[in-house]
Amino acid sequence: MSYSIFQIDLPESPEAVVFINGFVARDRAGFLWMWRKVLWIANVTNQAEGCVQVKAGICSPKEVVMVSYWRSENSLKTFFRGNAHQEMMQFIVKHPNSLCLYNETYKPVRSGKYSHEPQGMAAIYARI
Repeated sequence: MSYSIFQIDLPESPEAVVFINGFVARDRAGFLWMWRKVLWIANVTNQAEGCVQVKAGICSPKEVVMVSYWRSENSLKTFFRGNAHQEMMQFIVKHPNSLCLYNETYKPVRSGKYSHEPQGMAAIYARI
């Protein structure tokens, strides 16, 4: 089996960012909310201006993690100020102990390696 491995032409100071966010259900209300909203969250994030791709994974029945790729940190910040994110946060305001939330933002420092079609940062930056 043969396939091509490639890297991307990552600028010295890339604008793109990777956003990782996770949800851990701490009680029944959090569990039900998370499973009712997980696909909606992935869809509205993916449709946001500047979002290039969303990947979601199930860590356990109580935990979901999402990785999203953004053209810029400003695009991500604009999403945070939007209606969809505010709707997500309404549950947290009403049920502050029902979910453990975590998020981290990263800027790429070097190209990853990719095969076949572009995924992640390779959906933003050109192949070498």
